[in-house]
Amino acid sequence: MNTTFKVQVVRRGLITLPKELRDQSQINEGDMLTLIDLGDGVVVMSPRRSRVDGVADKLAKGWKDSGETLESMLTTLREVRAEYATKKH
Repeated sequence: MNTTFKVQVVRRGLITLPKELRDQSQINEGDMLTLIDLGDGVVVMSPRRSRVDGVADKLAKGWKDSGETLESMLTTLREVRAEYATKKH
């Protein structure tokens, strides 16, 4: 559902989210919201926590468990780039 809600900013920047929006997005008192400024005056608000940190942590654990390090990945990247550059010429 793509619905537009109007809210009024009151003293100290406070706004009240309409009940319909809170209900459909399952936003409850005390929940943290993420505000994303799209740069042209449009703000997107997400009640869901970004999963980027969790995904990054999972990848880091997998690399650590397999013995990979940032340095070993950079070394491999340099080797692949060198090999590609050699084939290109």
